[in-house]
Amino acid sequence: MSTFGGADLHCHSVFSDGVEKPAQLVSRALEAGLSVLALSDHDAVHGLPEFEAAAKGTGLGTVAGTELSTHCDGDDVHVLGLFVDPEEPELVGKLAHFRKERDTRGELMVQRLAASGFPLDLDAIRKVVGDGAFGRPHVARAMIEAGYVATLDEAFDRFLSRGKPGYAPKAKWSLEDAIRSIRKAGGLAVLAHPVWYRDPEKVVAEGISAGLDGIEVFHADHLGQQENQFSVLAERNGLLKSAGSDYHGPPQGKRVVGAVRLDETLWKPLLAAAHVRRAEAGRPPL
Repeated sequence: MSTFGGADLHCHSVFSDGVEKPAQLVSRALEAGLSVLALSDHDAVHGLPEFEAAAKGTGLGTVAGTELSTHCDGDDVHVLGLFVDPEEPELVGKLAHFRKERDTRGELMVQRLAASGFPLDLDAIRKVVGDGAFGRPHVARAMIEAGYVATLDEAFDRFLSRGKPGYAPKAKWSLEDAIRSIRKAGGLAVLAHPVWYRDPEKVVAEGISAGLDGIEVFHADHLGQQENQFSVLAERNGLLKSAGSDYHGPPQGKRVVGAVRLDETLWKPLLAAAHVRRAEAGRPPL
């Protein structure tokens, strides 16, 4: 029996705001010795067929995922949908709507930057976006190429954050609708990177009321004491624990595929819960 190499349950490809194709993510996972990798593109599941095809025959297990942006108590709260059925009609329809909203937002950000004296080639950015979900990282990378900024962080801090000249608000799910849609698609709803939120405990409480299944306890942005805090929070509320690198592409520092991974003792209950959820939702088994 082969040793379990861990599960990285949070990464992004060119089908949202990542810079690498699904096949490249599979290669990175294999190089890292992972046993399982999830593709969790923002508001997208249409990259999953390519992802699963790339992993076929490699020995790498795949998890069909997505990452949904929601509004909760004034925060932009992200919820991972893990083990979703990417063909569930309601989820597919809603994701298509939000990708259209993202495209409109991307165009508005480019217009606002041009009005502030920082013109960008919108057609060139759209070519990079391709079939993905247009996001701020696409604009930030275009600003680097244009020589306006040196890093992604600088682009966000000076131009693309709330109150800055290139910022435009993003259409978001309600927390309740996001969790309901994930569960209807046979998936587990997991709160992503809780360290990002002003009051994680309040977000978790509201999530539980809506049917939240788990917390991403282990994430590239979490320090050791924060992992302990979120582990206790999960245990206290009977929630599953998840882990993810949140990889988007190089250079990413700590965010490399497999840098954060779930061990077998935590993977097994997550997988068992996913089997149960698929059956409850009437979706095809895993």
